[in-house]
Amino acid sequence: MLASLILAIVADARASTYVVYIPLDSPIYDQLDTLDGLGYLDDYLSEVRPISRVEAARLTREAERNVDDSERKDPLAREMVSSLDAQLADEIGWLRANREDDLPTMAQPVSRVEGQGIFSSGGSRHWNTGRGTADLQAVEDTPLLPNNDGLPTGPGTNEVVRWSGWAGFGSFLTGYGEGAGAGPVTRDLSNMDRLRPLGAEVVLSLGNKAISFGQQEMWWGPGHFAALSQSDNAAPFPALRLQNVHPSLLPWFLKYLGQFRYNIFFGQLDADRYWAHPWLSGQVFAFKPMPNFEFGLDHVIMFGGRYNDFYGLSGFFGRATGFDTGSPSVGQTHSRGGIWLRIRFPKLRGLLVYQEMLGVDNLTSQVPGIGRFLPFVAVSYQGGFYLPYLTRDGRTDLRFEYTILEPNYASHGDSLYWTNNSYMMGDPLGPNASEIDLAVGRWLRNDLKLTSDLFVTDRAPTIGTNSPYPASLYGPNLVKERSAGVAFDVLKIPAEISKTIPALATAPIPFVGRVSVPALGSAHARVSFEYVDHLNYGNASSFRTMLSLSIGLQPTHDTYTWH
Repeated sequence: MLASLILAIVADARASTYVVYIPLDSPIYDQLDTLDGLGYLDDYLSEVRPISRVEAARLTREAERNVDDSERKDPLAREMVSSLDAQLADEIGWLRANREDDLPTMAQPVSRVEGQGIFSSGGSRHWNTGRGTADLQAVEDTPLLPNNDGLPTGPGTNEVVRWSGWAGFGSFLTGYGEGAGAGPVTRDLSNMDRLRPLGAEVVLSLGNKAISFGQQEMWWGPGHFAALSQSDNAAPFPALRLQNVHPSLLPWFLKYLGQFRYNIFFGQLDADRYWAHPWLSGQVFAFKPMPNFEFGLDHVIMFGGRYNDFYGLSGFFGRATGFDTGSPSVGQTHSRGGIWLRIRFPKLRGLLVYQEMLGVDNLTSQVPGIGRFLPFVAVSYQGGFYLPYLTRDGRTDLRFEYTILEPNYASHGDSLYWTNNSYMMGDPLGPNASEIDLAVGRWLRNDLKLTSDLFVTDRAPTIGTNSPYPASLYGPNLVKERSAGVAFDVLKIPAEISKTIPALATAPIPFVGRVSVPALGSAHARVSFEYVDHLNYGNASSFRTMLSLSIGLQPTHDTYTWH
């Protein structure tokens, strides 16, 4: 199977296109998830993100055909398709004209601008930030606002501005970037880098394969509220990445595994640890062998770094591929490996059930042979269900998700722990913890959704040899931390400004007439409240609040082209 995967990946390229990856905070993912839940997408493998704009355009056309062929009237699905048509107008135009692989040089200097205001109060979680650098060192980003690319914020008010643009050359080379300016305007935060790139890359397209280098953000697995393996909770890191642009079939009999997507990367992490700048190598594969069944597996290994690189070239490649997991004498490694399943039951109102398990090695304790690839020591679990048709009209949905994180999740007996710039790279709750989420969403209009989420968490200290929670640091009476909270989300999907902000778009101006704004507008608001008992395992408790409001603009003028 491995040889077939390699053959499929390195097969000769016959065409190319412009590949621009969609930021993980884009509403496009919410819209594709809605269409998928309603049953209008045939081969959307949502467990490997980000996807490219041209792949989102292909999925939009697929959904449009399925909506047109459906016997039921579905204004919600048609609104999703219409909005995606407007956001992906260029790429959909390429596909309709069959010009995806024959494009002129073009540029879109501003493809999206977003402004965000954040207010937060209450204490933050942290992991062993007062001890030496060997054990897990991490802090919580913005309380109650995880998966925000590790953007710096502080208590009180904060402001974030995001900008993205892209350019394509020769129908095969793309440069794109999303940059952000973040933090409170009126004050400085310690060690704060206000300006940073998010997802900035150069992409070489070779047929259905894309090779990219730059700042990488990823989301692996079926989890909705958090991801076990790779998430965008921490800041993106520099890496080289290879993945397919559209789902494809493996050769020979392996074609029966169905449509599949892959992502292979090799990168480097931060210097905020004793073994500074360790390497990170990972692979993920997602398959859809049947219309209502998906599965996938992933593997990531961390190795090297300052004082942890006593190996030669063969040892380097052995660690990068997972065939050599090292030893304390020549260089330690830390591996993660997992597998997930996702099953749809169309006759049960489209019920989606999913389950994921992720193992990490505990120092050198591994299952012989397979342990270096799928380490089943220290296993964490995540699963749940999604009911898109809670009401028969498909406008109300229900989601349940649970997570159980093993005591060794994200941590290690040395500085090879799963953080980047001090933020958790997977689930932001950290090791030895669990969480339950129950969310109900309702589309109030075809373009406006309200979601309420009730969540409960539990975290316990790990006491023992090499414990990251010693009594000397946290006090003599360590106890469990428990919390309960609620969050409300309001999502306004992109639409013409005249629909989103009618007063601005149609207000009369003397001697000029009405204003015409050539852009799409979107909005997302979130307010959260949480009570935390025994925050960070001590005696203190905290009532935490967070309010976030973001407004996005996407110009709709034609892309600049040169023939």
